[in-house]
Amino acid sequence: MPTSQHTIVNKQDGPIYISIEPWPECYELEPGDRLTLSYGLPQSGDALEVQFINERELVLWPTELDPEPVVLVNDASAEGRSWKFKHQ
Repeated sequence: MPTSQHTIVNKQDGPIYISIEPWPECYELEPGDRLTLSYGLPQSGDALEVQFINERELVLWPTELDPEPVVLVNDASAEGRSWKFKHQ
């Protein structure tokens, strides 16, 4: 299956926060950190929707979720780099 890859670099002077939905996970990127998201391409339409909450928070919505997206921070596994939101 073809895949898409997007990299977000924090060029701010403080941390930024990136959520990847529909998973309730958030990643904090310190200045200079890079988050890379790889996932399958959809048959048609947009591959990714980005919603800016403010200058330090954004939400990524990949449209193809099979296989599950791969998240890297600074080219290494992002496992253990996120925290989970508790949706009600």
